[in-house]
Amino acid sequence: MKIVEETRTRLQLKHRPLRYWFNGWCFFIFGLSFLIYCLVFNSASIHLTCDRLSSNQINCDLKRFNLLGSMEKLKMFDPQEAYILTKTSSKGGKSYQVIIVTPFGDFDLLSNISYQENEEVVLKINNFINSGQTSLLVQQNQRNYLFFFSLFILIMMAIAAYFGTSPVTTCTFYKSIDKVFIERKSLRGKQIIEHPLENILRFDIQEQQYKYSKLYRAVIVLKFGEVIPINPQYTDEKNVRYAVSRILSFLKF
Repeated sequence: MKIVEETRTRLQLKHRPLRYWFNGWCFFIFGLSFLIYCLVFNSASIHLTCDRLSSNQINCDLKRFNLLGSMEKLKMFDPQEAYILTKTSSKGGKSYQVIIVTPFGDFDLLSNISYQENEEVVLKINNFINSGQTSLLVQQNQRNYLFFFSLFILIMMAIAAYFGTSPVTTCTFYKSIDKVFIERKSLRGKQIIEHPLENILRFDIQEQQYKYSKLYRAVIVLKFGEVIPINPQYTDEKNVRYAVSRILSFLKF
């Protein structure tokens, strides 16, 4: 919050929520990138078909489909075995993924399938490799998981956009007309709050505890009990205390 104009009869302060803008749009861009990845580059389902051409030759087609319906087709030759790869996150959570080993590299299937489902797929593939079966069909589907995860990302993006469009606040004290005007203006709209100076009881500084620090904001306390934040977003203490001291000096409270 900064003093942008001060005369004998007028004092104007402006607060730009730069921290909210920066964090909001950073999270929005991050969420958008992740959403594009989920929709375009992450497989929602797979379709694996294999044919045994001879006792020692197997050809497979691995088709990957994303949520938008696009398909990627991979050729797989002479699979040797399939196994379950267990991944452990930093918080201890586990996920499982089927890996198919071939002489030309490993091929991974879907990454958000239960251990039981993956176990069934591994048994099916290994039985085919080690038996005389002539064909194999394996399908996996994680569309529901990706749909709800994408929905969660959209909600987070909406919250981020809300913070990214936080309003600029302009607070103006007029001695000549004995009024204070608080204007909040953003892409979401415009709001003007107006009160006579005689209705002001006092000015307070509110604080909020965050993980490693405290942030502050200035509020106007009216005689009938209403509390109006001058700057809705919390900011650093020094800036807020300086602004309040200038207001008190201007109004001679």
